Amino acid sequence: MEKCKADNLLKTTNTVRTEARETILHAVLDSERPLSANELHLMVKDRGIDLATVYRAMKLFTEKGLVRPVHADSGLTFYEKSCEHNPPHAHFICESCGGIECLKPYGFDESAFFIKLGQQKEVSSVELILKGRCSSCAS
Repeated sequence: MEKCKADNLLKTTNTVRTEARETILHAVLDSERPLSANELHLMVKDRGIDLATVYRAMKLFTEKGLVRPVHADSGLTFYEKSCEHNPPHAHFICESCGGIECLKPYGFDESAFFIKLGQQKEVSSVELILKGRCSSCAS
């Protein structure tokens, strides 16, 4: 399956395309794990994109449904692609090194469970975060 392209996603969500937005979104789409705004900035700063632009883009992309925020207890927010190639899933956050990784996407049984929990309520999102020590820190 062909992965989503930044320019197509910007177009289909009626988001004004700028070179900076396309570059930032491309970085998110290419990543296999959620990224913080600082990590994204390090990836795109050589293209003349400052940290404030990254934050503004992440706010806009979240509003447009292009990225999904993952909130860590530290107050840090990570961002991951929110497209057909990345269905909702749980995350693991290492309490030692602060690393974050994606876990297997929810299956039908898990999704049905969350839907049942939300009956009679207006649910806007579901986050499942497991915490502990990653294999590198546990050794």
